[in-house]
Amino acid sequence: MEKDNTAQGTSQPNNEKPLYIITGATGAMGKVIAKRLALQGKSLILACRDFEKGVKLAGELKEKTQNDDITPMHLDLTSFARVKAFVAELSDLKRPVAALINNAAVLTRRRKTSADGYELTIQVNFLSTVLLSMLIVPMFHDKGGRIVMTTSLMRNLTSLPYEFPAVNNFVPLTTFAQSKLALTLFSIYMSTTLRTRHVTVNCADPGIINASMLTLSHWLDMVRDRVGQTLIHNPEDGAIAAMRALESSDTGFIFKGLDRQVKTSSLLKNREVFIKLCNDTMRIIKKEMPD
Repeated sequence: MEKDNTAQGTSQPNNEKPLYIITGATGAMGKVIAKRLALQGKSLILACRDFEKGVKLAGELKEKTQNDDITPMHLDLTSFARVKAFVAELSDLKRPVAALINNAAVLTRRRKTSADGYELTIQVNFLSTVLLSMLIVPMFHDKGGRIVMTTSLMRNLTSLPYEFPAVNNFVPLTTFAQSKLALTLFSIYMSTTLRTRHVTVNCADPGIINASMLTLSHWLDMVRDRVGQTLIHNPEDGAIAAMRALESSDTGFIFKGLDRQVKTSSLLKNREVFIKLCNDTMRIIKKEMPD
């Protein structure tokens, strides 16, 4: 598909303007985040598993926001190889990156194994998201960058088993919660190690979003029973936490809404589990990183 780089509004796309990457951009909350950033005149990469949906969304956003610097790209988090293929294509654009908003996630009904041998929910929500983030870091512009991890309050209802990231007993909501707990905890490590590179790493907790991920009524009923009906948010309200996390100069925080944020380190209840998580994760990720 031939790209039209003619400016329709704020400014013409150029190789110096930094990119804002949104994974899961065609999802309920991803669309809201993308529109808000497009209205601000940001240069967007819509990283989507369904590329055709991404093309359609890019066209709609260009028309609605008069921002022509919006590019759909295919991103499949189900394997490390596909993540690296996305990063290679992104690198070919020769443009600096300002921010990575990790919004993509899955909640599978049945156990599936990825090409890399991990349970698919853990692969997509945690391992591939971490790999993507680490590979993007060298692409941030000289002033640093922003990484936002979309977490879930479901992390509060679980703990990490000793064998994690392996999954011996697959239960959909539990495995999803473990993937989000792991991502939130690992963001502590990232926020600490990337501080000297002027890269902030924060989490956004939008609450439970009433989106396609929770269309199965018995799952939604379970969530409501566990965390409360009032925490079911629409995507517009849920995006507030992500935007606050993105715009903050703080690092190592969980943003929860209009005026709430807590240190991510407040989740640290078992330092031994945390250290094991960081060591095991980096052992896996380093095998996929350039030398």
